[in-house]
Amino acid sequence: MNATDADQQAAIELAKRLEIDLMWKTANIEVDGITFPDTATIVEGRAPANMSVDDIVVVNNIKHAWQFLFDNVRYPLDWSYVSEYNRTLGEGLIRDAGALRTIDVRIGGTDWIPVIPTLETSHDLIEDLNLSVEDPVDRAIGAMCAIMRGQWFVDGNKRTALMAANHILIHEGIGIFSVPPAGKPEFLTLLLTYYETGDATALAEWCREYAVDYLPGGLSLHQQKTRK
Repeated sequence: MNATDADQQAAIELAKRLEIDLMWKTANIEVDGITFPDTATIVEGRAPANMSVDDIVVVNNIKHAWQFLFDNVRYPLDWSYVSEYNRTLGEGLIRDAGALRTIDVRIGGTDWIPVIPTLETSHDLIEDLNLSVEDPVDRAIGAMCAIMRGQWFVDGNKRTALMAANHILIHEGIGIFSVPPAGKPEFLTLLLTYYETGDATALAEWCREYAVDYLPGGLSLHQQKTRK
C-alpha cells in the first residue's frame, strides 16, 4: 500500500467512524430541527416520534448515498457519480432524480433564478475541475459550489453537493466535509450571497476554515487553532 492508498484508507476509516454524524449533518442542511439521536434512530431502522415520513426517507436515502460512496470512493468523482448521488438521495422524493434539470426552479431567500444547466456547465465542469484544479480541497469546494449554484437537479442539490465534496476529499485522502450545525446560518447566508453575485470567495474561505475536517484527527482548521 503506497502513501496515497494509506491516506485514502485513513479518510475512509474516519468517515465510517463518524458516519452517523456525517449523515446527521448532511440531513441538517435541508431538514430543520433534525437531531443526532433522530438520525441514529432512523439508521437503526426505527421511526422517531413526530417526524414526517418524507424526512425519514431523506435520512434513509442519505444512508444509502454514503453506502454508495464507500463502495465507489476508490475512483475519482465524475458526472456519473454526481448523478447517482442525486438519484439515490431523491429516490421516492424527487421527480426525475439524477437527471439534469430541464425546468426553471426558484430558490428560497432570493429572487435570483438559476439558468437551465447544460452538459458544459455540469458534466464538463466536473471534468475541468479534475484536470485543472490541483488542490483537492479547492476542487471539493469548487464542485460543491458549482452544484449548489447551478442547481443541476430538480431538488436535493445541497445534499448532492455535500456528497460530491466528500467523495473528492476522501478519494484524495484529505478528510471529510460537513457543515457544523452551529455554523449553518452563516453558511446559508454566504451561500445566498454567492447565488446572487456568482462570487464564491467568501463561501469557499468559510468552508476551508470550518467545514473541511482534516486527517489525522478529523478537526477543521478552526478547531485546530482553538485547541492550541
